[in-house]
Amino acid sequence: MNTHDILLTIQYITIVVLFIEIWIVFMKWSNPIHSYLFFACISSFISNMGYLLEMKATTEEAYLSALKLSYVGRVFIVLAFFLFSAKMCRIKIPKWVIAALMLVHIGIYVSILSLGSCNLYYTSYEFIPDPEFPRFTHEDGPLHDLLMAMNGVLACTAFYWVFREYRKEKNRTARSRLLMLMLAFGVQILSFFLEVTHVFPVSKYFDITMPGALFGTIFMLIGILGFDLLGTKEIARLFAIDRISEGIIAVDNEGRIQYYNEPAAKLYPELDAFFSRKKRFNEKLHHTEEPSRMGTVKSRVYTPYDIISFITDAVSKGETLKIGDRIYTPEENDLQYKGESYGKLYALVDDTDHFRYMEELQEQRDIADSANEAKSRFLANMSHEIRTPINAVLGMDEMILRESNEKEIRAYASDIMSAGRTLLSLINDILDLSKVEEGKMEIIPVQYDLSSLINDLVNMIRDRAANKGLKFNLNVDEHIPHLLLGDEIRIRQCAMNLLTNAVKYTEAGEVTLTLSYKKIADDHILLGFNVKDTGIGMKEEDMENLFSPYKRIEEKRNRTIEGTGLGMSITRQLLDLMGSSLDVHSEYGKGSEFSFEIDQEVLKWEEIGDYSSRFSEMAERTYEYHELFHAPDARILVVDDTEMNLTVIRSLLKKTGIRIDTADSGQAALDLAAENAYDLIFIDHMMPDMDGIETLQHIRESGKCTEVPAIALTANAVSGAREMYLEAGFTDYLSKPVDGEKLEKLLYEKIPKEKILTGDADAAYAEQMTGAGASDASGDGNGSGAGSNVAGGMSGSNGAGGMSGSNGDSIAWLNDIPEIDAQEGLKNCGSEEGYISVLSVFHQTAGPKADEIETLFRDNDIENYTIKVHALKSSARIIGAASLSEFAKDLEDAGKRNDTEYIESNTPKLLEMYRSLDAELSPLDGDTENLPEIDEGALKEAYQTIIEIAGSMDFGLMEDILKDLRGYRLPEADKDRIAKIEGLLTQLDWDGIISLAGERA
Repeated sequence: MNTHDILLTIQYITIVVLFIEIWIVFMKWSNPIHSYLFFACISSFISNMGYLLEMKATTEEAYLSALKLSYVGRVFIVLAFFLFSAKMCRIKIPKWVIAALMLVHIGIYVSILSLGSCNLYYTSYEFIPDPEFPRFTHEDGPLHDLLMAMNGVLACTAFYWVFREYRKEKNRTARSRLLMLMLAFGVQILSFFLEVTHVFPVSKYFDITMPGALFGTIFMLIGILGFDLLGTKEIARLFAIDRISEGIIAVDNEGRIQYYNEPAAKLYPELDAFFSRKKRFNEKLHHTEEPSRMGTVKSRVYTPYDIISFITDAVSKGETLKIGDRIYTPEENDLQYKGESYGKLYALVDDTDHFRYMEELQEQRDIADSANEAKSRFLANMSHEIRTPINAVLGMDEMILRESNEKEIRAYASDIMSAGRTLLSLINDILDLSKVEEGKMEIIPVQYDLSSLINDLVNMIRDRAANKGLKFNLNVDEHIPHLLLGDEIRIRQCAMNLLTNAVKYTEAGEVTLTLSYKKIADDHILLGFNVKDTGIGMKEEDMENLFSPYKRIEEKRNRTIEGTGLGMSITRQLLDLMGSSLDVHSEYGKGSEFSFEIDQEVLKWEEIGDYSSRFSEMAERTYEYHELFHAPDARILVVDDTEMNLTVIRSLLKKTGIRIDTADSGQAALDLAAENAYDLIFIDHMMPDMDGIETLQHIRESGKCTEVPAIALTANAVSGAREMYLEAGFTDYLSKPVDGEKLEKLLYEKIPKEKILTGDADAAYAEQMTGAGASDASGDGNGSGAGSNVAGGMSGSNGAGGMSGSNGDSIAWLNDIPEIDAQEGLKNCGSEEGYISVLSVFHQTAGPKADEIETLFRDNDIENYTIKVHALKSSARIIGAASLSEFAKDLEDAGKRNDTEYIESNTPKLLEMYRSLDAELSPLDGDTENLPEIDEGALKEAYQTIIEIAGSMDFGLMEDILKDLRGYRLPEADKDRIAKIEGLLTQLDWDGIISLAGERA
């Protein structure tokens, strides 16, 4: 055997080894690092195959063809190993660098394909057909030198990366693997330099890099087979050492199962059956019968990869797996090593005992919750059922007290009233507790004035204390900021429960309420309430029963004291909801002290001042409303899309004499502001088509009111509202329902001082107004004679549907409507007359507005729907319909967040409540059967007066005339005509009124 045959044998062996290596890598291929390794192996294989053909070539043509084939791999061998090394050592090479290297190598190979016509790779070459050793001589060109230089740099860089990783690595197996890689790269680098430098003469006849590839691949095979170069199984075993008692399955990045432990094989026999092939696969698989599309039943066979799918599905859904009679919780972990992802590791944790224990606990909890829910539901339902007859009893009893003159009967009625109110208070406590227990009690922070809250508490408790001969003391830190953000209603309820308890359990002495504060942040304080009494106190052993519902301390001793024992339980739970707690100190026989602190946001650091002294002085005086000023020459514009809100402001300002123009839309406001000069403009924020901010912007741009002060009207007065409105160009804002006193004070500050009457002029105007009130007519001189005559001719009329009386008689019937708090409505409207007027507007417009809301709801016009329920929220709150107002607010909030599901499920209920309340207000329509009949002459004179008043656009006098007419029985046609005129009045359609009245005048 000659030298040529020996070298051919070596080449054959090299090719076989490379093929085996390629096959191993291909079978284990699972992630990007294997792709680079496969690229390197296949490049070496093609290069050696081509070189084998070179060695066997006998002609120049055959040699060149073999050379070009060999270079398909040879050009890319070093680049492939370079990229493989970078991936192994976690070196991030920019994509543009890789792309540039690939383009350069491809360009070089193109030049090799052009040998003979292009001299860039070899400047010249010659084939020597030596029978023993055919060879190819050549002169290297610039591209050949470039390739050799690049390969040298890339090879050395790759070797350096692997060597550096080897020095850092601590794991023995990993170090052995890296050592094999260094030897593989080192041999090939050495053979490359020997070939380039021609150190050995044989390199003139034989390419030394070819045996270098042989020895390099041998070391690579040792790394793959001996030290698991592809690594998934080794890393899985290392990761699972501490989890060996659980079922473990390792899956590579392609989803192929690479490893599972013995517990996993016991849980899923499919694994052994599938991978070991020890028994027939089908004998150990789970079979299920499923109906086919044809309706027949077929058996389904599950593979291990179906099992992986079940596990991953359970992990994603947070579910457990039931295998036999055991319950397992699946876990999924990323299988990572040195920051490189090698797949997923699934663990099956046996949680059977835990789940069975939790099931037992849940059963016990369900039983307890069911019993508690049944109790709460029963109490809530019964409380609602009981309230209805109690309200009827109290209402009828109120009528007895008003109408009866017999002393004994009035005494009986008074006792009934006292007992009924006590019973109603107890039922309200039960309702509150039920709400808390069912999680329906919400804490709703709003802006409030602390002085108002204190005023309410003192007004409610002072008389109770005085009736028992107790002294009531009030101590308020004068430095407390008065404008706060919090749930005023719940704070008042907690403090009121403590004060009521103190009065109940104190027979002699005093009850003291103390308010203090602690600053805890730049805009937060702890608001402190302390209630101290000189009552009976509590024993130490009774303290634990203090907060138990329906349980009272020393039942025998306190049996004569009214109450359910719910107040303290409710207080504690409300304080829990607000992040606070109740502190109790008590000494048996000497008294008790209760206190709590609530975190409140400070909206304004203005101090409350010497409230204790100020309140004492105010308490000594009897309050009687008197308008703050008179300004008949002042003129204001009020813009609101809800007619009732316009009526409220007209009623509140009636006695000031201010001339009031109203607009029910932004466009109507622009028209009025363009033609008239006003001293002040009030604009509602939320209106359809054009909201308050847009309306103000347009008013400021043109017309006669570009500099007039503007006040925003809003039902959403929260922290930051003032700043928002000032930024939008408003002068200030008022929250709705509008407080009459605040409204007058704001007007007094903003309208020109020269238009406010003073001295003799003010006294004369006040006398004139008093005279007008006596004759039940008012005006500014336009048509006053006719108005006075008609009013006088109709004296004694009942007004508003025949309802008359004083001292609340005209609104007493409202007490029979549980949806309305008449006292709250009266407070919002300023007077009974104003309240009845506002209720009438609400009643007259309820039907059309309910229809409008329903139409917008059906058309899915969420934007305008939200505006309309916002208006309903405001108008319902003004008349005292708190439940309807709150429900409308919930739907308004749903509209703002586009919660169509909530709107769809709750709008029908809102409309039902709205229309039901409208029906309850039907007494406003009046009972005309017992009214005196009006004569034809007086009726024509009334129509003429209506025309004159409409010409002067005097809303107040028009209301008076219509009110007088409602006190008479009218012909059916005139009754309908007057109703239409009332509707036109709510729209301020003066021309329409003149036209309609003119048909009859």
